[in-house]
Amino acid sequence: MTFDKRAFDSLLEQAWRHADQAATLNDPTLYREAFMAMCQAMAMLSEEAEDWREQVARATEEYTRTEGI
Repeated sequence: MTFDKRAFDSLLEQAWRHADQAATLNDPTLYREAFMAMCQAMAMLSEEAEDWREQVARATEEYTRTEGI
């Protein structure tokens, strides 16, 4: 799976927009929307980190010839 930087940036922009609107309009529901967008962005990063960890482990096993041990 490849990291979708555009989707990630879009979520961050959405969070920023909602937070600004929440502060301007004093609307707590917009803070929730900002928080949810940040949670989605963090989930994307988490998935990417896990994929990266697996690739590093696989490459290390191949390099040290310890595959499947």
